[in-house]
Amino acid sequence: MVLTLSRLVRLSGLTFSLFLLAACAGGGGSSGILPSAPRPMTVFVQPFANLTTTPDAGRSVTTLLTAQLLRRPEIRLASPDSLPFPLPPNVSATNMSLTLRDRLKAAGLDAILSGSVIEYTYRSELESEPVVGINWTMTDLRTGRVLWSAALSGVGSCFLGCSQTLTSLSTDLIGREVSRFVGH
Repeated sequence: MVLTLSRLVRLSGLTFSLFLLAACAGGGGSSGILPSAPRPMTVFVQPFANLTTTPDAGRSVTTLLTAQLLRRPEIRLASPDSLPFPLPPNVSATNMSLTLRDRLKAAGLDAILSGSVIEYTYRSELESEPVVGINWTMTDLRTGRVLWSAALSGVGSCFLGCSQTLTSLSTDLIGREVSRFVGH
Protein backbone atom coordinates (compact mmCIF):
# COMPACT_ATOMS: atom_id res chain seq x y z
CA MET A 1 0.00 0.00 0.00
CA VAL A 2 1.37 3.37 -1.01
CA LEU A 3 0.98 6.12 1.56
CA THR A 4 0.22 9.33 -0.22
CA LEU A 5 0.38 12.63 1.59
CA SER A 6 -3.42 12.90 1.77
CA ARG A 7 -3.72 9.36 3.21
CA LEU A 8 -1.03 10.12 5.74
CA VAL A 9 -2.84 13.30 6.82
CA ARG A 10 -6.17 11.44 7.14
CA LEU A 11 -4.54 8.59 9.08
CA SER A 12 -2.81 11.07 11.40
CA GLY A 13 -6.08 12.93 11.98
CA LEU A 14 -7.94 9.71 12.75
CA THR A 15 -5.21 8.54 15.13
CA PHE A 16 -5.19 11.92 16.89
CA SER A 17 -9.00 11.88 17.25
CA LEU A 18 -8.97 8.37 18.71
CA PHE A 19 -6.21 9.38 21.11
CA LEU A 20 -8.25 12.35 22.36
CA LEU A 21 -11.34 10.19 22.85
CA ALA A 22 -9.38 7.55 24.75
CA ALA A 23 -7.65 10.12 26.94
CA CYS A 24 -10.85 11.30 28.56
CA ALA A 25 -12.76 8.04 28.50
CA GLY A 26 -14.29 6.58 31.59
CA GLY A 27 -14.59 2.92 32.33
CA GLY A 28 -16.30 0.59 34.66
CA GLY A 29 -19.47 -1.35 34.71
CA SER A 30 -22.97 -0.85 35.90
CA SER A 31 -26.23 -2.69 36.03
CA GLY A 32 -29.84 -1.94 36.79
CA ILE A 33 -32.59 0.27 35.45
CA LEU A 34 -34.95 2.28 37.64
CA PRO A 35 -38.16 0.27 37.95
CA SER A 36 -41.28 2.04 36.78
CA ALA A 37 -43.47 3.11 39.67
CA PRO A 38 -46.57 5.25 40.18
CA ARG A 39 -44.66 7.54 42.53
CA PRO A 40 -41.05 8.63 42.94
CA MET A 41 -38.75 6.14 44.66
CA THR A 42 -37.67 7.42 48.10
CA VAL A 43 -33.95 6.79 48.51
CA PHE A 44 -31.56 7.43 51.38
CA VAL A 45 -27.98 8.07 50.26
CA GLN A 46 -25.41 7.00 52.82
CA PRO A 47 -22.23 9.10 52.96
CA PHE A 48 -19.69 7.33 50.77
CA ALA A 49 -16.71 5.66 52.40
CA ASN A 50 -13.43 7.37 51.56
CA LEU A 51 -10.86 4.68 50.72
CA THR A 52 -8.38 7.21 49.33
CA THR A 53 -5.71 9.43 50.80
CA THR A 54 -7.57 12.53 49.59
CA PRO A 55 -9.40 14.16 52.51
CA ASP A 56 -13.17 14.51 52.07
CA ALA A 57 -13.29 12.52 48.81
CA GLY A 58 -16.23 10.48 50.12
CA ARG A 59 -18.16 13.57 51.11
CA SER A 60 -17.41 15.30 47.79
CA VAL A 61 -18.62 12.37 45.70
CA THR A 62 -21.71 11.91 47.90
CA THR A 63 -22.57 15.57 47.31
CA LEU A 64 -22.07 15.26 43.54
CA LEU A 65 -24.24 12.13 43.29
CA THR A 66 -26.93 13.67 45.50
CA ALA A 67 -27.01 16.76 43.27
CA GLN A 68 -27.52 14.58 40.18
CA LEU A 69 -30.28 12.54 41.85
CA LEU A 70 -32.10 15.66 43.06
CA ARG A 71 -32.61 16.67 39.42
CA ARG A 72 -34.57 13.51 38.69
CA PRO A 73 -38.32 13.58 39.36
CA GLU A 74 -38.36 9.77 39.50
CA ILE A 75 -36.26 9.81 42.67
CA ARG A 76 -37.02 11.51 45.98
CA LEU A 77 -34.11 11.77 48.40
CA ALA A 78 -34.60 11.35 52.13
CA SER A 79 -32.43 13.51 54.36
CA PRO A 80 -30.77 12.14 57.50
CA ASP A 81 -33.05 14.46 59.50
CA SER A 82 -36.13 12.72 58.09
CA LEU A 83 -35.17 9.40 59.68
CA PRO A 84 -36.76 8.77 63.07
CA PHE A 85 -33.51 7.23 64.33
CA PRO A 86 -29.81 7.60 63.53
CA LEU A 87 -28.29 4.95 61.31
CA PRO A 88 -25.45 2.99 62.86
CA PRO A 89 -22.02 4.03 61.56
CA ASN A 90 -20.63 2.12 58.57
CA VAL A 91 -23.91 0.38 57.78
CA SER A 92 -24.48 -0.16 54.10
CA ALA A 93 -27.08 -1.82 51.96
CA THR A 94 -24.96 -4.96 51.85
CA ASN A 95 -24.41 -5.42 55.59
CA MET A 96 -27.78 -4.30 56.92
CA SER A 97 -29.77 -6.44 59.33
CA LEU A 98 -33.35 -7.40 58.48
CA THR A 99 -34.56 -5.49 61.54
CA LEU A 100 -32.90 -2.29 60.36
CA ARG A 101 -34.25 -2.82 56.85
CA ASP A 102 -37.78 -3.19 58.27
CA ARG A 103 -37.37 -0.01 60.34
CA LEU A 104 -36.22 1.93 57.28
CA LYS A 105 -39.18 0.64 55.24
CA ALA A 106 -41.53 1.69 58.05
CA ALA A 107 -39.93 5.17 57.91
CA GLY A 108 -41.04 5.45 54.28
CA LEU A 109 -37.84 4.55 52.46
CA ASP A 110 -37.89 2.42 49.32
CA ALA A 111 -34.14 2.01 48.84
CA ILE A 112 -30.77 2.78 50.34
CA LEU A 113 -27.71 3.72 48.31
CA SER A 114 -24.21 3.26 49.69
CA GLY A 115 -20.80 3.33 48.10
CA SER A 116 -17.15 4.19 48.29
CA VAL A 117 -14.53 6.28 46.59
CA ILE A 118 -11.52 4.17 45.71
CA GLU A 119 -9.50 6.73 43.77
CA TYR A 120 -9.71 10.51 43.80
CA THR A 121 -6.43 12.17 43.02
CA TYR A 122 -4.29 13.90 40.43
CA ARG A 123 -1.81 11.69 38.63
CA SER A 124 1.39 13.48 37.73
CA GLU A 125 3.18 12.57 34.58
CA LEU A 126 3.81 15.45 32.22
CA GLU A 127 0.93 17.35 33.77
CA SER A 128 -1.55 16.52 36.52
CA GLU A 129 -4.50 14.47 35.30
CA PRO A 130 -7.55 13.85 37.50
CA VAL A 131 -8.18 10.17 38.26
CA VAL A 132 -11.47 9.00 39.79
CA GLY A 133 -12.77 5.61 40.92
CA ILE A 134 -16.24 5.27 42.47
CA ASN A 135 -18.60 2.40 43.18
CA TRP A 136 -22.06 2.15 44.69
CA THR A 137 -25.02 -0.11 45.24
CA MET A 138 -28.70 0.75 45.63
CA THR A 139 -30.73 -1.90 47.44
CA ASP A 140 -34.51 -2.28 47.44
CA LEU A 141 -35.55 -2.35 51.10
CA ARG A 142 -38.72 -4.32 50.34
CA THR A 143 -36.99 -7.26 48.61
CA GLY A 144 -33.34 -6.88 49.60
CA ARG A 145 -32.39 -7.07 45.91
CA VAL A 146 -29.80 -4.84 44.31
CA LEU A 147 -31.55 -2.35 42.03
CA TRP A 148 -28.46 -0.56 40.82
CA SER A 149 -24.76 -1.17 41.02
CA ALA A 150 -22.08 0.96 39.45
CA ALA A 151 -18.31 0.86 39.30
CA LEU A 152 -17.06 3.99 37.57
CA SER A 153 -13.56 5.12 36.77
CA GLY A 154 -12.08 7.82 34.64
CA VAL A 155 -8.91 9.69 33.82
CA GLY A 156 -9.07 13.28 32.66
CA SER A 157 -7.14 14.44 29.66
CA CYS A 158 -4.27 16.86 29.84
CA PHE A 159 -3.17 16.44 26.22
CA LEU A 160 -4.00 20.02 25.26
CA GLY A 161 -3.67 21.50 28.74
CA CYS A 162 -5.39 20.57 31.95
CA SER A 163 -8.80 22.11 32.27
CA GLN A 164 -10.58 19.16 33.87
CA THR A 165 -10.74 18.87 37.64
CA LEU A 166 -11.61 16.00 39.95
CA THR A 167 -15.02 17.58 40.45
CA SER A 168 -15.78 17.98 36.75
CA LEU A 169 -14.58 14.46 35.90
CA SER A 170 -16.63 12.98 38.76
CA THR A 171 -19.69 15.01 37.74
CA ASP A 172 -19.41 13.77 34.14
CA LEU A 173 -19.06 10.12 35.18
CA ILE A 174 -21.90 10.30 37.72
CA GLY A 175 -24.19 12.28 35.40
CA ARG A 176 -23.84 9.74 32.59
CA GLU A 177 -24.52 6.84 34.96
CA VAL A 178 -27.56 8.47 36.58
CA SER A 179 -28.99 9.21 33.12
CA ARG A 180 -28.41 5.59 32.10
CA PHE A 181 -30.11 4.30 35.27
CA VAL A 182 -33.26 6.41 34.99
CA GLY A 183 -33.50 5.71 31.27
CA HIS A 184 -32.90 9.14 29.73
